[in-house]
Amino acid sequence: MDWKKLSTTKISEVYKRLFLNQCYICNIKCQSSLCHPCHEGFPANLKYCQHCKRPTHRTRISCGQCQTNPPPYRTCIAPYRFEGIIKTLIHSIKFNQGTHYIRPLMYRLSKHLIESYPPESWPEQILYVPSHPSRIKERGFCQTRAMATQLRKNLKELLGEKCPTLPKHNPLKKIKNTKAQHSLSRKERLKSPQSSYQLDGPIAKHVALFDDVMTTGSTIENCTKLLLKAGAERVDIWVIARTPDKEY
Repeated sequence: MDWKKLSTTKISEVYKRLFLNQCYICNIKCQSSLCHPCHEGFPANLKYCQHCKRPTHRTRISCGQCQTNPPPYRTCIAPYRFEGIIKTLIHSIKFNQGTHYIRPLMYRLSKHLIESYPPESWPEQILYVPSHPSRIKERGFCQTRAMATQLRKNLKELLGEKCPTLPKHNPLKKIKNTKAQHSLSRKERLKSPQSSYQLDGPIAKHVALFDDVMTTGSTIENCTKLLLKAGAERVDIWVIARTPDKEY
């Protein structure tokens, strides 16, 4: 008997039972990282533009912006609205070192992705929208990298070999340190420089581009155009939440 392996296994079981088999929000015992009552409090994005997933008052229509200027990406997955507890958790991750909330959010996003994709339609590669190096230094970590890593881990457990790859070094780089998007108005966001990102590395034909929140969509669209220009044939957008317009 391999006692070393046995002890490691037992320690892992105890750790999981004590720290992981509980809701990360209310700490109640449960089999996943998020209990049903807490998830029921998440603001689901149920009525939205069928293309960009902008929250609307009607179900599965195309918003005026998408009718006038269709986004370059193929599809967008955005299961929640950026408000309420979702907004609180994401802000905690980004600004208050609340990285423990990454696990439940990525758990729910991975479940939603599994429900959204047919078995043979999964992207080949996951890329994430990165922060500028100075922003990462200030914050201590890149939240989209940490989220994408956990998301890929969850998908690997569910999909096995069909799981998209996540490059060790993200080929998408932010080269201009623009103002934090949450501090800008919609008009200012749309005027932000379009050449803030560059690609440095190989990309797949079918790419999933991950970001935590999608507001105006300008950053997502600029990165998508960059990927398509570099040889990607299809880009899908994966975000946790979509920001409703003020008039929503």
